[in-house]
Amino acid sequence: MGKTGKAVATEAPRRRKLTREQNKQVAKKDTGQQSVPGSFKLLGQVFNLLRKNWKILGGITLVYLVLNIVLASGLSSVINNFSSVKDNLGTGYNFSSAVSGFGSLLSGSAGTGSESASILQSILIVLQSLVVIWALRQLLADKKLSAKDAYYKSMAPLVPFLLVISVIIIQLLPVSLGAAFVSLIMSTLAPGSGLAAVIMGMIITGLVAWSIYMISASLFALYIVTLPDMQPRQALRAAKKLVSFRQLVIIRRLLFLPIFILLVMAAIMLPLILFVHLLVIPVFYLLSVAVLLFVHSYLYALYRGLLDG
Repeated sequence: MGKTGKAVATEAPRRRKLTREQNKQVAKKDTGQQSVPGSFKLLGQVFNLLRKNWKILGGITLVYLVLNIVLASGLSSVINNFSSVKDNLGTGYNFSSAVSGFGSLLSGSAGTGSESASILQSILIVLQSLVVIWALRQLLADKKLSAKDAYYKSMAPLVPFLLVISVIIIQLLPVSLGAAFVSLIMSTLAPGSGLAAVIMGMIITGLVAWSIYMISASLFALYIVTLPDMQPRQALRAAKKLVSFRQLVIIRRLLFLPIFILLVMAAIMLPLILFVHLLVIPVFYLLSVAVLLFVHSYLYALYRGLLDG
């Protein structure tokens, strides 16, 4: 009897089975304890990567630059847009006119141009993205490669990559359709309809937030789907699990990226627009081409940070 009582006393307490909501809260707590790299830490990693591997990454970017000029007429569109910069500058070369000229360059580079050139540029961006992602993965694994290897060996996951991009485009539909709807409604309202403008602004803000929330996970599926034998659905599920309960922090890291790029480009271009006009076209074009490499380097560093967090 004493032995039996002793055995009973030493038994581990029985655990109550957690409900689905409790399991979710536990998973949220565990995931929330995982750190997300800060924006400036990510920038440090990116600059360190570019510094160590500037030859191979520079060679890859140089090939992209040549292809863009030859196939997509990228440089000609920048040259055409420079005329609008001169119009904005007018006869006075002050800071406000330089900002207007810089805005003209940005809006012109974001413009479509001819339909064929836009299609070719889109194709080049997709192919170059695969090249950069493959190169980044090899470099961070301390493997030797050449620009030729990057272009020859990175195209295998093209179809899954395109399917993930299609999902991201669908996730951006709330913004595009919402903007068109709001624009249509506002065009039919009287100019003094302040309340209606506020309501429409709230609607478009909600739609933008919804799209950003969705693509904050799907962006990382672009890197997951390039892994061997990875299906798009698997990649999207893995990306959703990767960012689970950390999306607000990740969104802040993502929003930091375009702001930083704009500030850097403005810091470089505004003095050139004011004082060295001859360098405006080549420097802006080089920066525009290098942006793709920088964006993927930053996002890939964030992706790796989420994996290690």
